[in-house]
Amino acid sequence: MRILAGVILAFWLGYLTASFGLFNLLLEEKNALYILIAIAASYLVIFIPLERIAEAEARRSTGYPFRTSAREHLQRRGSF
Repeated sequence: MRILAGVILAFWLGYLTASFGLFNLLLEEKNALYILIAIAASYLVIFIPLERIAEAEARRSTGYPFRTSAREHLQRRGSF
């Protein structure tokens, strides 16, 4: 599903670029180009590593619901 959404987004952005001349507009407007580059860089620096870390943690802790809770630990020790 994620791949399909990426393909649709790529075609849509390509259509917008071709039909409205967005690339030429960005080349003319330096401030808009700098903002676009900054947004893309922040996406690459923050979101992609964060997604990989979250995915690795999700794979690592697959048995989480089946572990004992803090309350059960306290009951076993007699502290509760």
